[in-house]
Amino acid sequence: MMRPRIVHRFLKDKSGVAAIEFAILALPLFMLIFGIIEVSAMFFVDTALDASVHKNARFIKTGRAAEMKMSLATFKAKICGDMVYMLNCQSKLLVSANVITDVSTVGGMVPIDSKGNVSVTESFNIGYGSDYVLVQAFLPWPQVTKLYSLSSQTLSDGSYLLGASTLFRNEPF
Repeated sequence: MMRPRIVHRFLKDKSGVAAIEFAILALPLFMLIFGIIEVSAMFFVDTALDASVHKNARFIKTGRAAEMKMSLATFKAKICGDMVYMLNCQSKLLVSANVITDVSTVGGMVPIDSKGNVSVTESFNIGYGSDYVLVQAFLPWPQVTKLYSLSSQTLSDGSYLLGASTLFRNEPF
């Protein structure tokens, strides 16, 4: 007779229900929150990289880069200078600017090798007036929250490779 009373009393006791419900829902809630943080941080940096590459490619397009005798290091510094709160940007940023002879065969480079390492050959050939120039920039971006990967396409160290490119024709100068 004692057992049914204990079981009945245990089933009627509602203390601690909120803690148990929170424990059940906490993991999915925090996974969702950290996923939102990861995606928004990556989107913010990728958008900043794209805007900065397009803005600074205008130096090449208008001939100001040739007038200033701009180097690759200076160009990278200008791109990183426009990207607010980016640490170690200039040491991680990889830039390739090349003159394109046949626009119909333009294709972007493959920046990742078969082992998941970045394989970008940096160059800064800005050409002359009326030349077509392809500017590509790549930035390895580490995961903000290392709980899970948003994509199976990561580098060998688990980071993502963000990229921006622009193709334009130099103004006659």
